[in-house]
Amino acid sequence: MEKREKLQYAMVFAVDLLSLIISTAVAWLFLDGVLGVILEYSGEDILQFVLILLMSFLLIFLSAQSAQEITRRGAAAEFADCVRVDALFAAALAVFLLITKAPLLESRYLYVGVVGCNLLVQYGLRMWLKRYLNRKFYKGSMASLVGVVTTQDRAPEFLASLRKDWSLRIVGVALVDAGADAPEKIDSTPVKAGFDSFMEWLRRDSLDEVYINLPYATGESLAPYLEEMESMGLTIHLNVPALERFLSGNQKDVLAPRLQGGVEELGGVPLVTIAPTVHKTGDMILKRAIDIVGSIVGLIISAPIIAVVAIPLKLESRGPLFFKQKRVGLNGRVFYIYKLRSMYQDAEARKKELMCKNKMQGLMFKVDDDPRITKVGRFIRRTSIDELPQFWNVLRGQMSLVGTRPPTLDEYEQYQSHHKRRLSMKPGITGVWQVSGRSDIQDFEEVVRLDVWYIDNWSLRLDVKIMLKTIAVVVKRTGAE
Repeated sequence: MEKREKLQYAMVFAVDLLSLIISTAVAWLFLDGVLGVILEYSGEDILQFVLILLMSFLLIFLSAQSAQEITRRGAAAEFADCVRVDALFAAALAVFLLITKAPLLESRYLYVGVVGCNLLVQYGLRMWLKRYLNRKFYKGSMASLVGVVTTQDRAPEFLASLRKDWSLRIVGVALVDAGADAPEKIDSTPVKAGFDSFMEWLRRDSLDEVYINLPYATGESLAPYLEEMESMGLTIHLNVPALERFLSGNQKDVLAPRLQGGVEELGGVPLVTIAPTVHKTGDMILKRAIDIVGSIVGLIISAPIIAVVAIPLKLESRGPLFFKQKRVGLNGRVFYIYKLRSMYQDAEARKKELMCKNKMQGLMFKVDDDPRITKVGRFIRRTSIDELPQFWNVLRGQMSLVGTRPPTLDEYEQYQSHHKRRLSMKPGITGVWQVSGRSDIQDFEEVVRLDVWYIDNWSLRLDVKIMLKTIAVVVKRTGAE
């Protein structure tokens, strides 16, 4: 819920600021260009007016936000809120103009034009944002993938409450009390499992969060399931029956104690959240911004290098220049990874006959002097040039510059529960494993340990450190085969 509220707050801020910018520009252009009623002002006067506008906007936005979420306000309520906010903004703007004795105070046309235009533009943009959040956002890549574990009698109301959260996309529901007559769907949500199969479903499906709404007394029977979910890196939202009597809807006495911070109420159910690692939303947004800038720069630098390597690579062996393969990313999401082709075309078919020579202990595959690799392919692997197309995966948001190694589908299908936790952050072009002498690490459990350490200790500073180490590793050509 904290992530949703922060993201929504940032979106409303951006929309309201954009509204002010558009309103000021439209009012100025109309009053000056069409009516010609704007007086001559110096650049210093205009700058002062812009700063006053921003100060007024920030003061009102930070102090007068509605307590009700924007997605839950109707059209009439939204317009009323825009009128309220715009009136406060008009008052703050007038006060600042009077205090500073700004020259633009003389232009009452501009004052009325900005305030009046802002009301209409702000309402229009907020209605668009509501529509986007309620109808479009949950279908995008930024929405959290959610699984629900509950009973048949609790499912309809609980799922209806979850659907009101625009930041969630419900993948499916497990009904632990369902028998052979279990429905295929509850409203539009598919029923994925029963009591005997719900853990297997959680292990294999692409999920970020799990909501559990079950009747229980002590919770002891749930403990092993919760521990396994936590080992997978899932964020768990667990109902607490003992707290239900403290919900505001269940109390008639206005002086009775109420639930405070740390407990979320959803559909009349108190929920506590269990998460293995929590990263600050602001830091993750900054990480994504660095990924976008870095991937664009990387693609620009990569283009001439790929063009030069393409000639000998194509001359040596037949086949496409780029190799794409299904990999498993964040919490089980499947995507195509792109690389420069470093093997002969029949490499995947020949993998089975080479399994007996696999030197890795566990689920990864690697052999010495792999005969499937071409001569040019060996060079581009040693220099990591084959990885350059992955900047495209980073730009699309499927990968990050720094992260964990994305497994193949074959590897992922053999994962135990604790292995899945290494996928609780986006995979990266480079990572701790890559800068720790990856050719010398032959135990898959050691790879998992390094990846989980990275997730638990992640910071922007650590990412920068790994990127600098990666440059040194590539230059020295160490740890790659």
